[in-house]
Amino acid sequence: MANRQQKYFIMLIRKIPLFIFLSFIYTFNFSQTKVEPSPIGWYTIEQADSLYNKFPKPIIIDVYTEWCGWCKHMMQTTFANQNIANYINANFYPVRFDAETFDTIAFRNKIFVNKGVGTKPKHELAYVLLNEQFSFPTLVYLTRNNNMIQIPGYMTVKEIEPVLVWFAEEVNNNCDFEQWKYLYYHKFAAHFKEEIEKEKLLPAPDTTGVINWESFDKAGESSLKDKKPLLIYFYTDWCSSCKVFTDMVITHPIISDFMNSHFHPVKFNAASQSDEILYGQTYKGNGVNQPHQLTQVLLKQSFRFPSIVFINAEKQKTDELHGFFNSLQTEMILNYYGTGIYFEKTFDVFVKEFKGKITGHQ
Repeated sequence: MANRQQKYFIMLIRKIPLFIFLSFIYTFNFSQTKVEPSPIGWYTIEQADSLYNKFPKPIIIDVYTEWCGWCKHMMQTTFANQNIANYINANFYPVRFDAETFDTIAFRNKIFVNKGVGTKPKHELAYVLLNEQFSFPTLVYLTRNNNMIQIPGYMTVKEIEPVLVWFAEEVNNNCDFEQWKYLYYHKFAAHFKEEIEKEKLLPAPDTTGVINWESFDKAGESSLKDKKPLLIYFYTDWCSSCKVFTDMVITHPIISDFMNSHFHPVKFNAASQSDEILYGQTYKGNGVNQPHQLTQVLLKQSFRFPSIVFINAEKQKTDELHGFFNSLQTEMILNYYGTGIYFEKTFDVFVKEFKGKITGHQ
């Protein structure tokens, strides 16, 4: 949580250079390899490591062997799915790594080789990536904060879909996977009906709450009069975790009621092209796939979504939060800022004392 005394006077706007955000298109001097029938553009592990150093985003490594039938089957099915391939190409540096290769590989400033020990000798890097657990295929995820997580075994399109979003959109920072899967499956319940029934992921989340969203103009004016703070929820159309947060988290009636009673809530597409008025000043869109002027002004720390910004009745930004939170976490955060207790206690102290109303899997 940012220091509460850190003040952002949003009327004092500096010109900020425009750039395409979250849908960056970078051109590097690396060639990708397509492995038929997969439409994924695979890098070597050395290429991905170099790209990561220039522009960090998660690396997904398909660790396989030439004799592994399930590895080939996953290439012909899951990785051949165009939607899965598109998502991987856009959000990861995808790598295929033969655990039994004899290539000399430089990775993370170390040199790895295959010493040729045993009947099916494994590469030194395979020992590191798989933590000496040799199961094929295994997908290894390297996150932006350098965590390495292994998920062994063949995965279908439906099985891998929530996993990819969990890593790519950094949901894993705040939410465990079982919780995320439960919310993700119910957000797309028609698609995952079989899985919900099979895994007994019932009852469904309570999403009967209704939030009284306001315009920037109205929310700003009302805040100055009644002294209730603004809560600005930023999302984008391409953010999958935003869809889950919008429909499965903040629609919980306990959360929506609290938002309505303690804030002036504003929901805003961060890439909107509309003109918006806040505290009498007009802010404009900056073109397709570029952040709106208000996005630039209010989200100076990070363009990661979903995001929430709190502004007090004195036009000062109290804090900005980035990433996905589940219902219990969201209730806690809203209480911290909505009741004004952030003036008296640190968030860590507040968390230890907080007793929320939401219970259950959410």
